Amino acid sequence: MVDDSNRYTLRGGQEGYDRLLVLSRERWPDTEAFFQRAGLGPGMKCVDLGCGGGEVTLEIAKRVAPRGSVLGIDLDTVKLELARKEARNRGIGNAEFRKTLVQDWAEPNSYDVCYSRCLLQHLAQPVVLLRRMWEALRPGGLLMVEDVDWHGWTSDPANSGIEFLRERYEKLLERRGSDPHFGLRLYRSCREIGVQSPEVTAIASFRTSQQGKIIALLTLDAISQSLETEGVATAQEIVEARSSLEALLADPESVTMGPTLFQLCARRSTDQK
Repeated sequence: MVDDSNRYTLRGGQEGYDRLLVLSRERWPDTEAFFQRAGLGPGMKCVDLGCGGGEVTLEIAKRVAPRGSVLGIDLDTVKLELARKEARNRGIGNAEFRKTLVQDWAEPNSYDVCYSRCLLQHLAQPVVLLRRMWEALRPGGLLMVEDVDWHGWTSDPANSGIEFLRERYEKLLERRGSDPHFGLRLYRSCREIGVQSPEVTAIASFRTSQQGKIIALLTLDAISQSLETEGVATAQEIVEARSSLEALLADPESVTMGPTLFQLCARRSTDQK
């Protein structure tokens, strides 16, 4: 197994937690609809891999309460502690958070739902983890994955900062051996591991609000250090791209589209061992 612990390109800690809160809230209507379609509900035992700050994990906890539970797994100690604090603040007692390298995780035949969001694109061997997620399901359990194809970034009017973000982030992930287009490959990857009938929905995000459009700027800030470290961009190029994105954000008539989100759901057969 390849160690991906130093592969993650986005800034962690408190700053990373704050960015994930914005992203989770912006994407929540899509994820909520996904949960509804899949049939996520009371009594289910769930795991959320790469849970980050736990915003979606806590929403899962509310949906499966009172008898169900959810385990959030991540490597970022700061985010996990903030997630635990938020669970206490909200009075949510059926969510647990555990520090674990996802590549070391394996719990065969243990869960009713295995879920991840925007995790697999960062891994060198995403299909290996996808197989473990499938194996972790009990008969009748649900595999639920959300991931993206990074190529979807664009804007009106055209913006050099958006183009920079799309092109350089793709190069950054590829430089680190990851796949910025893994969302598009979700269906094929599931077929490779023996999933018979995965259902996939693709969602293009059209953003007109400040909260939606600011995600591009927050993402550039989150990867700026990695871009420099890997030699994918210079500090001056990043400053110029950031200035362009700020101008786009200041234009009340501008719109952006982010990466295409792919949502995959598959149910393990009740007689599959």
